[in-house]
Amino acid sequence: MFTTIIIQATPERSPYVRALAADTGLLQLVKEYPSVPNPYEIARMINTSAPEVILIDLGSGDLALHCCSSIKSTDAGMPVIGVGCPPGMMQAAKEAGFTAVLSDSFGTQDLSEAIHSSLVALKGGPEDYMFSFLPSKAGSGASTVVLNTAMALARNHGKRVLVIDADLRSSVLSILLDLKLKNSIQSLLHSMEEIDQFKLRNCTVSVEGVDFLLSSRSLDTRQPGWPQYFQLLNFVRSKYDTILVDLPELVNPASIELVRRSRKVYLVCTTEVPSLRLTQQRSEELSRWGLPDSRYGLLVNRWHPTDPSGPEIAKILGIQVLKQLPNDYPSIRKAQTEGRFVAENTRLGKAYADFARVLAGEAEAPVSKAGSLLSSLFNR
Repeated sequence: MFTTIIIQATPERSPYVRALAADTGLLQLVKEYPSVPNPYEIARMINTSAPEVILIDLGSGDLALHCCSSIKSTDAGMPVIGVGCPPGMMQAAKEAGFTAVLSDSFGTQDLSEAIHSSLVALKGGPEDYMFSFLPSKAGSGASTVVLNTAMALARNHGKRVLVIDADLRSSVLSILLDLKLKNSIQSLLHSMEEIDQFKLRNCTVSVEGVDFLLSSRSLDTRQPGWPQYFQLLNFVRSKYDTILVDLPELVNPASIELVRRSRKVYLVCTTEVPSLRLTQQRSEELSRWGLPDSRYGLLVNRWHPTDPSGPEIAKILGIQVLKQLPNDYPSIRKAQTEGRFVAENTRLGKAYADFARVLAGEAEAPVSKAGSLLSSLFNR
């Protein structure tokens, strides 16, 4: 839940606003003002109460507008939502700096959407240090890519790396690392209201310099919502240089927050036809969630020189191929059998190191161009 302050102007609407704020399940009221505070009180309120969202009743007209302006002067990134706005004040409210404005007849859903859009607009943009990996289908090897890329970033570039295991039902990361968990990412997500450094550390597993928030794959815990992921990212953002996210194959309303915050989303596929076809579907799903095609691309896993080239795959799928990782089954099998990372002196280990170099900003990702092969398979 996000802490909020409610500033009222019309006493008769106060219980209604308070009830709707509670009904959203998103807001925790830390302070309520029965009237519009002066600029000094506003600065003190923000510094002492540290709200994450402020609701202002627009019934007081110009006083409410000046209140919003004062808040923005103190903290330009503060989400401020105006409620109960008369029709003639809509434009003035937007000009005063309100992040969202709701009319007299707003309901719980309207307020929930306003909270979400306001937080995303001001505090939920893409982060340069965050990358997500989305498999085209189960078994594409996304988890293995995440695991070994994280290790290369920590080992070769001295990065503080966090891996977020978002495949809550079918995760294999703990299996690949041969770990038995005491605490999981699920337990952390469901106690976000009380998160602190101790709770984060208690749920984190460190392996060879990489921190992991791993899934227990429990069927008994409820699925988290977008607020839990949103708050988690805002809490850990200053503690790590790089965050890698291992996504499930289907993006949902909760995990879309991880996608939106990512600098780049890597669609992970193999050169098998089912995997390539489903890559197209994953791409369409990302587009429907509003992710521009400049923010995602294709990572071809288990590639062999006899397979179609990157440019050929890009031409067929209409998706930029950002990296090809070689097929090196012996190295993968040895690492998985021993519960460790792929050896860095192997062909695949060197490919992970090259890819990590791109994420670390020391090289530019290759851009795929035109080509032609497999056309007949995708035009059937």
